[in-house]
Amino acid sequence: MLKQAFIYSALALAVTTSFASGVAAAADTSAQAQNTVVIIERFELGHYNPLLGHGRSGESHFYQGLYRIEAGVFDRQPDLIPTLASGPAVASEKNKVWTVPLRKGIKFSDGTSFGPEDVVATYQAFIDPRSASSEIATWDNVEKVEATSDAVVFTLKEPMANFDRRLINGIAPSEAFDFANLSKAEASPLNTHPVGTGAYELTELRPDQAILTARKDYWGPQPQVQKIVLRDTADENAREQKLRAGEGDGTALPADLAATFKAPEYETFSVKAGDWRAVSLPAGNPVTGDDAIRLAVNYAVNRADMVKYALKGHGTANSTYLAPFFGEAYDPAEEFSYSPEKAKQILDDAGWKVGTDGVRVRNGQRAAFDIIYFPNRDRSRRDLTLMVASDLKKIGIQVTPVARDSKSVTRDVYASTSVMAGSGVPYSVDSQVYHILHSKYAEPGVGASWDNASDYRNPVIDRLLDSARAETDPHKQAGLYRELQKEYHRKPAMLQLVYLDHIYVQREMGYKNIKVTLEPHSHNIGFGPWFTIESWKK
Repeated sequence: MLKQAFIYSALALAVTTSFASGVAAAADTSAQAQNTVVIIERFELGHYNPLLGHGRSGESHFYQGLYRIEAGVFDRQPDLIPTLASGPAVASEKNKVWTVPLRKGIKFSDGTSFGPEDVVATYQAFIDPRSASSEIATWDNVEKVEATSDAVVFTLKEPMANFDRRLINGIAPSEAFDFANLSKAEASPLNTHPVGTGAYELTELRPDQAILTARKDYWGPQPQVQKIVLRDTADENAREQKLRAGEGDGTALPADLAATFKAPEYETFSVKAGDWRAVSLPAGNPVTGDDAIRLAVNYAVNRADMVKYALKGHGTANSTYLAPFFGEAYDPAEEFSYSPEKAKQILDDAGWKVGTDGVRVRNGQRAAFDIIYFPNRDRSRRDLTLMVASDLKKIGIQVTPVARDSKSVTRDVYASTSVMAGSGVPYSVDSQVYHILHSKYAEPGVGASWDNASDYRNPVIDRLLDSARAETDPHKQAGLYRELQKEYHRKPAMLQLVYLDHIYVQREMGYKNIKVTLEPHSHNIGFGPWFTIESWKK
């Protein structure tokens, strides 16, 4: 604990000192500064604890995981590149035990040495309920994590064929976790004083700005980009204006704003993602919990128009969560077609009759419900919600869009009210669908508040998810997922709409070797062209 106290005292002093430098720091970090890249960030700064999801998919510049996502691949699941691991994970005992060999000679940004004990401590903190980690659902199958002299050994509660594809979360030093008095992850110093093995360290943090500086003692090649400045600007129009005014080098923008930036001064990146948008249909609501309603709304919405108009072509219609990049596991024949007439017939047959005001009624219950969307996240949620409301009105279902801050939506709200949700980690089918469809996450207190937001219970889906998770034969596993897709088409859980493309605009700065990757749902500017910023060359 003395070591831990020293680490955080030193970091606090460094950050405080950066505050005091004020104007000088700002002058040094302008968009024109040598070897500096200024990124106009869209989310609040300072939430850098890996237990809260920072760097969950390997996008952090502070932390590194055991593996990193292969860049430049979009038509299949990307491979994983060993990072802190020295080679592939080795499965034994029918995929119940996974051994990961580790690199040696690596140091954290605080100067301490990286070793197996750090991996063990980080993952133990993930699964410890005292952390209240938002990532706990990802790791609830882990029974224990143990260290050997040069490796870590994960023992699972149940066999899992693709467990290694999850091992991309950032690793923090063991000293960051006081297991005798483990507090919630939200209160951890790691949020504002991250300590990792990545190419950059945090040297300034203010509410409006963070500065990342390349580490001189980094174990890998020294980055040419020596400084990354993140400037907090949530509003999309403000980000566009700041980029155009030269107050930054790049940002994320919606399609219509991105289209206003032209080459050769700017480059636009439209990046494929497994980032889905869907409306939860809570079982606890008398309308959305009805099987006929759930099925009918999936036929009633025009997903192709949503891609065309709401996403300006930057996305893909999708209705079953599986997608072409999952290869053999995906069956396009099981996608829902657009058929309002079929939707009406389903509702008629189920006793939902059109009332005098055009809204369907059954046993005194009107077919009406709210959909919450988060204006603080992205414009697509609002636009998609409005298009859903318009389409469902045509079949006699009344939807009221409700704008709320995402932080105000608790598990109790999810249990009764539909939400325009977003998520997705497309590096295995299991990571993409298990937590949103398995009935275990419908139980109170299990998983994150948004896991299985519909409180969906389907024993057939549960069996297929569990069987596919354990299946070692890739062809048999793919067959199980195609069966799952067929069953989901028969009895859907949510109103899945689209996969988004993520759009980034960057000023031309002469850097080469800029690669992007198939992206997950993400809440910061670690992806896009900046995913591989430590390897850029001029």
